[in-house]
Amino acid sequence: MNFTTPDNLKLFYKTFGDPQNPAVLLIHGLGADNGMWQPQIEPIAAAGFYVITPDMRSHGQSATGEFTIAACARDLRDLLDELDIQKAHLVGVSMGGLIVQQMTCDFPDRVDKIVICDSFSGVISFSERFNAQLAAVLLAILPNKLLTKLLVSTYQRIGREDVASYFTSVLRSADVHNVRAARRAVNVFNIVARLPEIRQPALVLVGDKFGKMAVEMAHKTANGIPGAAFQILKGGGDPSNLLVPEAFNRQVLEFLK
Repeated sequence: MNFTTPDNLKLFYKTFGDPQNPAVLLIHGLGADNGMWQPQIEPIAAAGFYVITPDMRSHGQSATGEFTIAACARDLRDLLDELDIQKAHLVGVSMGGLIVQQMTCDFPDRVDKIVICDSFSGVISFSERFNAQLAAVLLAILPNKLLTKLLVSTYQRIGREDVASYFTSVLRSADVHNVRAARRAVNVFNIVARLPEIRQPALVLVGDKFGKMAVEMAHKTANGIPGAAFQILKGGGDPSNLLVPEAFNRQVLEFLK
């Protein structure tokens, strides 16, 4: 389905389950689309939730628009208006976790519980900034086919051909200019000072597969949100909802219920 935002941007989304049930927005990561949530849709809907999976602006089947994390948060607020939903649970992985934090700070009355996975609240330390800039440079200079090959090889090396296949298919049709714009927005994201504003129940998850820095950055987010729970997903990594879907689903459902 499509809807048009107040700033005249067409966005695509899917819904699953009973609209009378509590709503859960599943927010995908950089370069991905709503298909990233395939392992979550049926279990979450079957548990008594109304599942909504949007393609964020400049991703998937949504139209291209000026990309900022704040604009994505407004898009989700507008989508809730379109569906006549006052409040929703938010679940975001990677870039989706940034959008969850932004929406919760900007529109707290529209948010119930939040789950942030494989994400962070700001690129602050030297090593964090170096890694972020390296990713941006690679995106800027490498052709789309080579970028896709590099990303896919990460999952092939750990024996996850299914995850590699998903990213191959979604990135094959992606506009590299849109991916670069989203990466730039991710690199400058910093909401650390606003984390104490978040009063919603929060769960921060992170996989341990891709290094200590990812765990540390997620832990900083959990420490910044009053009362947030923190859990490491063994064998998980960006995106943990695909690498360890059973563990991810279990943690999310236990938290939301």
